[in-house]
Amino acid sequence: MKKAILFFFASLAITFLSAQSCTPDLLFQDSAAGVYPLPFTEDRPDGGIPNPACINEPYEFVITVKIPPSVSFNGLQVNIDSVTVATTGAVQNLPEGMSYACNPPTCVILPEDLSCIVLSGTPTNPADIGVKDITINATVFAANPFPSLPIVLPDNTGQFDGADGNYFLEVREEGECMVTNTRDYLNQQISLVNSPNPFGYETTIEVASLSREELTFEVFDLVGQRVHTEKVTILAGTNRIPFDGSQLQNGIYHYSFSNGESRVSNKMVVLK
Repeated sequence: MKKAILFFFASLAITFLSAQSCTPDLLFQDSAAGVYPLPFTEDRPDGGIPNPACINEPYEFVITVKIPPSVSFNGLQVNIDSVTVATTGAVQNLPEGMSYACNPPTCVILPEDLSCIVLSGTPTNPADIGVKDITINATVFAANPFPSLPIVLPDNTGQFDGADGNYFLEVREEGECMVTNTRDYLNQQISLVNSPNPFGYETTIEVASLSREELTFEVFDLVGQRVHTEKVTILAGTNRIPFDGSQLQNGIYHYSFSNGESRVSNKMVVLK
């Protein structure tokens, strides 16, 4: 049962909102049970949380959830009554100044209802600068012989298929994010992808832009240390920027392009 439940909770649907409210993404109203998209892994470099938070700047991140009415376990069809997230203390490693809330407010998610969890607030502590590994504690309530089952998402014990990965939230210094929602200028102008990813020594970053831009290209490790910076000119259309990662250790890195007022970013994985 653990394996089946965690499979349905293996991904996050991310929607940045302008209001302090939690509204599930109706795009998933008719979708199969799940939480979208998948957590970030070396094999899923586009998964997880795409945008950083900054000290003293408001931030919101919404998780859209739809749980199944039942799962098959050892040949038995087990009905799910609910999945409950405690209203306080269930989301671990949030930066100081941030909290979470649910829709419904009780954080009791019923089968096939479209629900959500919003992580919001203003990070205030510079000690949080770096990467926070966000996890969510929940309890599945079902019929006997499995009345309740605690779970932690994502799961990296290797016991459950499809539940591995991480939800990394990068926290930056004040002014490094500018805008943390989909109205960010560069997020509307530019899309990023690098290939191959993962890569051993070299990768090419493909930057699709709607306009010419003079930008700063930077790469950061998971503790927020800048490991590469250069000035680049991006033309309207598709641009290809080679990146030499031969001097980098294996691991997950964030790369970004900024114009001093806004920033667009993505993740890359070095795996030699």
